[in-house]
Amino acid sequence: MKQPHILAIGSFAVHGTASLKTFISVLGEKILPVPSLLLNGLTNMGLVKKFEPPFDELLKSTIELAEFRKLDLVLYIGYLGNANQVDGILEVIEQYRPLIKTIIIDPVCGDHGRKYVPDTVIARWPELIVLADMAFPNITELKILTNNAPDAEVELDWLKLQFEIKYPKTKLIITSITTDDDNIGFEVTGDKGFTYMHALLPKNYGGTGDAFLALFLLDYFYKNKAFENALKLAADQTFTLIENSIGVASDDLIIEL
Repeated sequence: MKQPHILAIGSFAVHGTASLKTFISVLGEKILPVPSLLLNGLTNMGLVKKFEPPFDELLKSTIELAEFRKLDLVLYIGYLGNANQVDGILEVIEQYRPLIKTIIIDPVCGDHGRKYVPDTVIARWPELIVLADMAFPNITELKILTNNAPDAEVELDWLKLQFEIKYPKTKLIITSITTDDDNIGFEVTGDKGFTYMHALLPKNYGGTGDAFLALFLLDYFYKNKAFENALKLAADQTFTLIENSIGVASDDLIIEL
């Protein structure tokens, strides 16, 4: 079976290890990165500046070239630079759907009980999620996407039900779930759902969620691991990355296994 390429949409920051920089580090030649926003560094750093890429033209010409090269694609959609980018994404999905074998979405819009993208972007996420095969929101994003306040006190089972009602064809994988006994992990919902947890390590690195997703793509699509095993392996590998980065007192997540 021909292996796909990962057409990945997300931000690209020069300093730090997150988003497309992480995906490139993990996936190498397998990725076709299309930046939705350019930054000189991660937003938690000082002196950060943002730059607009020619997103629509780059996305359209990238997928045109993929068709010319007869590539199969997995479309990954992460951080969006602005709401108008959804129009270009929807256009290429409609026009080039036969090339796109799977759509995977990380609906980046908030974390730790707060949103950090404009409401105009949040309002457009449902148009993409409804087309996705899999979605990987964290708890805050799950609240936002089910029309709850990002810091609302809502039962997880209720949030899952609301998501399933809105997006019945999209498999839900909830990331960054924490417990009272200092564990962190993910939950796959549905009939064959499961939860997988690790000990919460003492340092938080930006980009660990991106590493988890990139490693899942590598393990699932290229190492031919079963879905459940690929997710668990990606979580184990991400834990190791964080542990190793802490061990050498790195300020940035180090992508070396």
